[in-house]
Amino acid sequence: MKLFYCHIPEGNFGDDLNTYLWPKLLPGAFSGTLQYRPKVSPKIALDGPDPLFVGIGTLIHSELPAGVTKHVFGSGYGYGKLPAKDGSWHYHCVRGPLTAKALGLTADKAIADPAILTRLLHRAPVKKLHRVSFIPHWEMALSGDWEKVCRLLGIHYIDPRWRPARVIGDIHATRTLITEALHGAIVADALRVPWMAVSSHHTILNFKWEDWCQSVDLTYAPTSVPTFWKPRPGLPGKLINGAKQLQAAATLAYLMRAGHPHMSRDAVLENRTERLLDTLAQFSRQNGLAFVPEPAL
Repeated sequence: MKLFYCHIPEGNFGDDLNTYLWPKLLPGAFSGTLQYRPKVSPKIALDGPDPLFVGIGTLIHSELPAGVTKHVFGSGYGYGKLPAKDGSWHYHCVRGPLTAKALGLTADKAIADPAILTRLLHRAPVKKLHRVSFIPHWEMALSGDWEKVCRLLGIHYIDPRWRPARVIGDIHATRTLITEALHGAIVADALRVPWMAVSSHHTILNFKWEDWCQSVDLTYAPTSVPTFWKPRPGLPGKLINGAKQLQAAATLAYLMRAGHPHMSRDAVLENRTERLLDTLAQFSRQNGLAFVPEPAL
């Protein structure tokens, strides 16, 4: 079986969680990976007949090859066309009720994003080193402006391009997280770190946020922040980004002072965790795979 996931060359925390989490929960299950590289080509080239394990991310779409079995475990829909109902898709569970509805699945298939299972690897309490941390969307991290804004306000900056273990460790050591990255919120919630969502641009897909939030009985209500792209050369570009930095700083300062962090109820998180583990245990038994419900780092 191949582990299928989206690969962003610069690095993206949510996508990279796949290679961090699944080999620990299903040791020896994967003969390799198959990467979807949307920034390079929308086409996905198979390199063999092995079934695909489709996990963390918005990976349910029509671009996945038809001639191979797809085992969907907690992934979501949101981009592109719905996949064909050709018998090659096996939906063990999906990210949330919006995905289940779009695919015509029964409500019990909607559990939660499996990234919440990172809590199994990080059960031990940690010292809270950061009062407030901020994670941008990976594309917004490219300009470097958010890091400057955080430095100005004394906010701990977490880069979504860092390796997953570092990002998770920094989230865990935070008292309150402000995040534009969906999986920043998901992992924070799993580690019982209160979080606040922000959104800076139209490519932030509300559907996937709402899909996950509904799965854990929360409401998605992001605060708007400026969009940072790489600045144009010359003085005008610097002036525009400088003004955006001031606006962003004012917004984050307000959230630090008067924002209302979110966190799912303990009972809800425990329920979703147990349902995911039960479903994964059943999947492993059906396919003769080893399953480690309490993995070590």
